[in-house]
Amino acid sequence: MSKKVFISYRREDTADAAGRVYDRLWRVLSKPNVFYDVSTIHGGQDFIEKILSAIGRSDAALIFIGPNWLAPVQQTSKPRIWEENDYVRAEVRAVLARRILTLPVLVAGARMPKSEELPEDINAIATINALPLRRESFDDDAENIVATILGVSRKDRPWESKGSIWLKIAYGMGGAIVASVVVITGALVHRSILDRSLAESIGDAGTMLVLIASVIAGAWLGLAYEERKRALR
Repeated sequence: MSKKVFISYRREDTADAAGRVYDRLWRVLSKPNVFYDVSTIHGGQDFIEKILSAIGRSDAALIFIGPNWLAPVQQTSKPRIWEENDYVRAEVRAVLARRILTLPVLVAGARMPKSEELPEDINAIATINALPLRRESFDDDAENIVATILGVSRKDRPWESKGSIWLKIAYGMGGAIVASVVVITGALVHRSILDRSLAESIGDAGTMLVLIASVIAGAWLGLAYEERKRALR
């Protein structure tokens, strides 16, 4: 089942870890289904509006918490999370209001904040079970995070399944056949409109090139569809 996932992180604290987990998630769910602001928000777009809209469409959220998530700001001696306009606070508040699957991720030995260390509007996150993301076991921890988001057993890891070779052949051939039918249909339409064959318009070599390219593209799309379908089972 396809899911939409929102990733919340503080750039100066957990950007690298969040980016690496994002790379794993989008390969399973596809990029449009994983919101990661570096790759999702484009120039000229309203940052807060885009974030709130993404959270409103999400089925799950990852909240990356690093060692400096509660580090005090020099000017106020209080953590940035206490600032009214802090974007991480706004993200967490919006996620908690949605009551979607929320998974705090503790990066590089970070501890889970206590309720009294957080503003009232987000202190509920302190009671949510978190998962670790450690340097020494990054791959295993990241796989555990992905499995939790997908709601599957960590041992299953359906995204690692290579699938049956015969199934791949079937999808590849199916894609090639569909592409061929599209080209033939286009050629018939071309003849009915212009009263001449496609070969007469672009030559025999050009016609053959179009057919071969369409078959290859169709087979590739068929294989890509099979892989995507298998990953989301």
